[in-house]
Amino acid sequence: METMTVAGGGTPGQEAEVPPQVIVIGNLTIDDIVRANGTTSLRSLGGNTIYAATAARIWGVGVGVVARVGDDFPPVAMASLRDAGVDTLGIQPISGPTLRFWILYGEDGGRTFVGGTPAERGIEVAPAPSDVPAGWLEQARRPVVHVASMPLVAAARIVEHVRSVSPSATITLDPHGEWCSDREAVLTVARQADIFLPSREELQCLLGYDDPERACAELIAEGVRAVVAHDGANGALVVTAAGPSARVAAADVVVVDETGAGDCFCGGLAAGLALGDDLLGATQRGAASAGAALGASGSLRLIDGRATLATRLLAAYQHDTRPDGEDGTADAYDITLMQREIETVPAVIQAQFGDPSPDVTSLVESLRQPAARHLVFVGCGDSAFAGQAAVLAFNRHTGLSVRAEHALDFARYSVRYQPPGTTVIAVSFSGMAGRTIEAARQARAFGHRVIALTNGPDSPLSKEVDAILPINVPTLGSSPGTSTYLGMLATFLALAAQLDTYTGGNARHSRYVDQLAVLPQLAGETLAMCAGPSSVAAQRLLGARIVTFLGAGPNEASARFGAAKLFEGAQQLAVSTNVEEWAHEQYFTTRQGDPVVVVAPSGAASDRVEEILAELAYVGATIIFVGDKKPAAPVIHLPLADGAPEELSPVLAALPLSQLGFHLASLTGKRSYNFPNEQAKQEHYETIHRATVGEPA
Repeated sequence: METMTVAGGGTPGQEAEVPPQVIVIGNLTIDDIVRANGTTSLRSLGGNTIYAATAARIWGVGVGVVARVGDDFPPVAMASLRDAGVDTLGIQPISGPTLRFWILYGEDGGRTFVGGTPAERGIEVAPAPSDVPAGWLEQARRPVVHVASMPLVAAARIVEHVRSVSPSATITLDPHGEWCSDREAVLTVARQADIFLPSREELQCLLGYDDPERACAELIAEGVRAVVAHDGANGALVVTAAGPSARVAAADVVVVDETGAGDCFCGGLAAGLALGDDLLGATQRGAASAGAALGASGSLRLIDGRATLATRLLAAYQHDTRPDGEDGTADAYDITLMQREIETVPAVIQAQFGDPSPDVTSLVESLRQPAARHLVFVGCGDSAFAGQAAVLAFNRHTGLSVRAEHALDFARYSVRYQPPGTTVIAVSFSGMAGRTIEAARQARAFGHRVIALTNGPDSPLSKEVDAILPINVPTLGSSPGTSTYLGMLATFLALAAQLDTYTGGNARHSRYVDQLAVLPQLAGETLAMCAGPSSVAAQRLLGARIVTFLGAGPNEASARFGAAKLFEGAQQLAVSTNVEEWAHEQYFTTRQGDPVVVVAPSGAASDRVEEILAELAYVGATIIFVGDKKPAAPVIHLPLADGAPEELSPVLAALPLSQLGFHLASLTGKRSYNFPNEQAKQEHYETIHRATVGEPA
């Protein structure tokens, strides 16, 4: 596979082997603009490719462009594209001039385009299939290819090529007004595309009448798969063969410049498809992109401070179309609920450190008996991470032999081999996790005592155990777990204090209890300190091919938690591993500019972390460091409040990781989990709640 320029602000010479998620194929132009007030902007970068590409780029997807430019194409324009994070490997130089236009604005806001190059030059600069870089289609899993307006014969060749090379690609096709003379040829190429994107005027020209609903229905009847007709201030019409048509209103914004708005709509729609939106959701993302573009001028205006507006406009669309939440008043999957739950964390931690109930006191006394020497924490997802993060506190302060294991591995591979005196703490916030229920059943079948750490006292898990260690964390909806995770972890840490074998005023015991007591305050300080830096860090994750999280000891669990929040919120590909393992494995795939999040509060591995940070800096990674002490290496620092020992540090480390996940989801316009439909949501929960019981090895 050929290499490509790094998406995300690369410069010539930077290369990666990751194909873009969205490929925009069209034209680039040099525009000379004359405004109604007499001011001019000469030799400006223009063309449908730049508008569509930047509109896709603001949503965090990797974008590559395919276009032809002449000898006179300004080097600064190419640099601007790279700085915008757009991959330019598909821009092919050819002899002769770049397409050039004079754009003359009238007092009424209308525009007149005057060609500055011969008419036949449009055919010469139209992209060809051979211009698409090798590997962009072959290696991408499911690319979205936007074929922007160009001569019909060139578009037909591109669509045929994409369909033959990458059958799984999603093709969006934007026609040209000059296509109207050959309806059958247009239908032939439109049928090969997945989504046909005509304007109202192009529909009228093609079909001979001005009735968008009727025209779209006629195209569907002729075999076109889906039509999204965009009509400026009148919004867009979405029509497919699978269901009723839907309308998306135009964004309510003050219009400054309409230039490129239609192409921005197409680019935003393509980004939505790449991010997993259904067609209606992708159309809303396109409308939000166009709305953000209308309020400013310039071909690069979307990446120059307009992304936040686009996100707000998309949120407004989603608020109007999302189903109500469980209380009938709000969307339970609104990503803003994640931020609100993060803000409750100090109070959640404090609540878990209150005086234990008589039942919990009795449970603690039973675990102090000589026969109970081994503790195993089992769970899935956040519940598994909470157990892993708590092991060091138990090993330091309880005198017990404690370890954490995934519920599946415990139930299927190790339950048969546990030593006498083993107590299993099965962790599930909801009490619904099928593998954790299985682990509890298997543990009891082999004669081990089982305790459920859960927020569901009447849940299926609670019916399978000998005792319950309750937590009580109120939730606001179905957002990626933050307060719930920290509620589970704080409950574990409080149990370690209650089990501490050093009694009678021993200094080590009192020090641990005192440290627990100030943890809610340190959590509040950490949230405040990281509010700004976590937002900055999230910007650096936009468009990343992958985000790597590193941690050691109890904070390897924090690294896993951080990666999970990216999966659940922004649906960003991430990987988590041990700090040391990066040097043995991910080192070979970490490229210049790749984001790596190192979760390393002060502790036993700090000296080795410094060495790994130096190596990350050497390979040019973008380092985001979560810790109480800023290292010598160049990093984006997410600071933790000082004062927590290493066994308590996962509580603080989870906070900026939660904020990071929230900000990235917000920047990409995602809702929690991003289920494409109700059936997908049901299938997901049925899968993780299915409590089958297998035969252990």
